[in-house]
Amino acid sequence: MISTTQLITLLNQNTPLDDILEILPDLDFVSYLEACLEKKDLKKSEVIEKTNLQKNYAYQICNGTKKGSKEKIIQLALAMHLDLHDTNNLLSLSNNGLLYAKVKKDAILIYALQHHYDLYQPNELLLAHGFEILD
Repeated sequence: MISTTQLITLLNQNTPLDDILEILPDLDFVSYLEACLEKKDLKKSEVIEKTNLQKNYAYQICNGTKKGSKEKIIQLALAMHLDLHDTNNLLSLSNNGLLYAKVKKDAILIYALQHHYDLYQPNELLLAHGFEILD
């Protein structure tokens, strides 16, 4: 698979767009989520158990029949102990935007991801700083 750096280089050059698009994989939220689960050697059921999500709804998000909100995707990412890069990829692929370090709530969530917190620790931090919890 082509790296992001290599792809940006190609996009900045005079490489024909069709040539670039041919080498890009078809990424979508479900396939990326499954790749993250596989990379971490996790089962969906284990991950869902560690979230505040209703099981049926969580499975629907995971299989792509429901679109999860930013908060729901972050809950899944925290439960999988994803890093910021993988979390932002999931957020982007689910059309939820990225976590941005200059936004205080996002900074708290980035901190939690970087320190491998479970769902409860970031919620405590969010409450302590006047933000709504991930629910």
